[in-house]
Amino acid sequence: MPSIPWLTSSLINRLEALSLSIRWVRTGHQLGGRFAINRRGSSIEFADYTAYSPGDDIRSIDWNLYARLDKLFVKTYKEEIALSVELILDATASMGLPRADKFERVRQIAGCLGYIGLTDQHHVRASWIGPGVRIGASPWFHHRSDLPRLVELSAAVRPHGRTSLADWMERAVLALKMRGGQAIVITDGMMPPADFFRAMHDLLVRNMDVRVIQVLTPEELRPGALFQGGQVIDAETGQTHQLAYSTSELEQAVTAHNELLARFCKRNGIPFAQDRLDAPLETFVTKTLPARGFLE
Repeated sequence: MPSIPWLTSSLINRLEALSLSIRWVRTGHQLGGRFAINRRGSSIEFADYTAYSPGDDIRSIDWNLYARLDKLFVKTYKEEIALSVELILDATASMGLPRADKFERVRQIAGCLGYIGLTDQHHVRASWIGPGVRIGASPWFHHRSDLPRLVELSAAVRPHGRTSLADWMERAVLALKMRGGQAIVITDGMMPPADFFRAMHDLLVRNMDVRVIQVLTPEELRPGALFQGGQVIDAETGQTHQLAYSTSELEQAVTAHNELLARFCKRNGIPFAQDRLDAPLETFVTKTLPARGFLE
């Protein structure tokens, strides 16, 4: 595999020991990888018993158990099925501010997760949230040797423009035929909360196992160091706003916004993790993401 500068041998060794954490799988349009899940009537590895329902294969009935309990139970088995992994990267203008390395961190996190997914023999695809009718997305990748191509395609994307996350997601789930599998959204979360909520709902109703990673710079977490009053210009809309907050009020508003996103995710069973650019990438991927239920 060609060299990727930030993917050091130390990081690779630690990624090799990790796997994507998958709570459940529902069959979707595009499947990849292998994950053990209980299916009735298969023949790989016995998992458990479940009550018989009309339509179950009668060959799976345990007649010895029926003789003892006078109830019908069928055997279930662990069967390996495929899993698709959607890496959804926010590439709107805010991802390039206040520092250019913010979107680079997004690319690196996606690269690490893509490496783990491909090593696990999953199928991995990246898509980029941005303006315009066309949905930017990579092809499906299936092998670890495909990672440089995934990284190359991401490196060609530059954060720009503005779009409603909910509107983009509504179009993307149809254009990319998302259904089933896992979706990992990597964003700064700098959007109206209702827009974020609706976008996540679009993924959930498509039977996606959704996860969210919020990437922020230290300056965004402590915005008082950037804004001392006066006017600010929205990088995505171009609109000018009069900033009337005090430093403490501004920081409280940012904290409240981020907590609102995190609470929504918690209520809806969506693992949520926040990454700061002043923390090492390796620490976030190999320690924070396993602790937040993304990896195991």
